[in-house]
Amino acid sequence: MNRLLTTILIVGAAIICYLSWLPNPHLSTYGFFPAAIGQWVDADAHVNNRTAIPFLPLGLLSGVWLVFTKQPLQQWVGLCLGFMGIVLVAEMGQLDLPNRHFDWGDIAWGTAGALGGMALGAVFASLIALFRPSTPAS
Repeated sequence: MNRLLTTILIVGAAIICYLSWLPNPHLSTYGFFPAAIGQWVDADAHVNNRTAIPFLPLGLLSGVWLVFTKQPLQQWVGLCLGFMGIVLVAEMGQLDLPNRHFDWGDIAWGTAGALGGMALGAVFASLIALFRPSTPAS
């Protein structure tokens, strides 16, 4: 896998785990986000689906890379399983935190975010490839 993509995925996974393992689940209290985003993140209506948000760009980048580098199906499946693994690790890390809890909904939403991002990335990369002028054979 490309070093840049690998680095981005590792940094993304680290950020996801860090935010998942903070003792207080109300992320707006930490000042990471502007007030409006913090309110959205902490709203009860978004407790699970907020997990999808950081996985969207990671999936998007992965989907673009998979299409542009013409990766086989095994790479697609491997990245999907890797994203599921990241969510699972992040959730398991919450088992020992008093104000956090393991949630299957978070795993489902994180996986959905990654898969949705991969699909969008694949469509985007395919459209770019479709409309890219081809060079004449010499």
